[in-house]
Amino acid sequence: MTEEDFARLKRRFLRYVRDYRMETPAERQNIALKRAHTLRVCRNMGFITRGEGISGADARLARAAALLHDAGRFPQYARWRTFNDAASANHGLLGVEAIGKAKLLEGISRGERSLIIRAVKYHNALALPRLDKRSLLFLKLVRDADKLDIWNVFIEYFGQEKKDRPTAAGQGLPEGKGISPASLRGILENRVVRLAEVKSLNDYKLLLLSWVFGLNFGTTFRLLRKRRLLERLAATLPRGQAAGRVIAHLEKFVSLRSS
Repeated sequence: MTEEDFARLKRRFLRYVRDYRMETPAERQNIALKRAHTLRVCRNMGFITRGEGISGADARLARAAALLHDAGRFPQYARWRTFNDAASANHGLLGVEAIGKAKLLEGISRGERSLIIRAVKYHNALALPRLDKRSLLFLKLVRDADKLDIWNVFIEYFGQEKKDRPTAAGQGLPEGKGISPASLRGILENRVVRLAEVKSLNDYKLLLLSWVFGLNFGTTFRLLRKRRLLERLAATLPRGQAAGRVIAHLEKFVSLRSS
């Protein structure tokens, strides 16, 4: 992929997003949230590829996959007014469909299109699918770049007054006062907390924190520590013994992988 290819793709994507004109301020805020998220994921991708020694056409291809990874969020919100896949549809699959309908990858080589489509399709899967080595590389890059910004988005979200929070970001979960044993167990077992185990926003915070177990690159772990993302997100949990165990466990896990 050339720099000109990427620039053309970015212009198409921004036009694609502009076509989703919402009626209310709250709806426009939710669309703007995803547009801003996408652009930050692209920046994260630049940091990760440089840190991992990926350059040239492959670095641009990774940025292209990052640019389109959430293409399905826009039709998802336009149709269902939610970003909750369980209440609507899988946004990875919606993204593949949207990319085709909008012809966003027109002019891109067949091989590069296939890599981007696989990254979009599976970027939100619970576990990595069985793919060829090259496809897995770009999928892992997108998943890491995406997680880095989602953590940042929710740190900002939980720091806002409730009235100012984007309405679609909270997944419609109740506030709650504690942490469920199932979600805590997921963290202590070094696995991603399952959505079925999430009963409140506090459990959802644990799900977000547990994504650290799915990171793929040393550069991502180093960026995670540099930005203090886990500490800042964990600070929004209710104080108590359970929260303390979560923080200590995650800090040990990250320190071993970022050195």
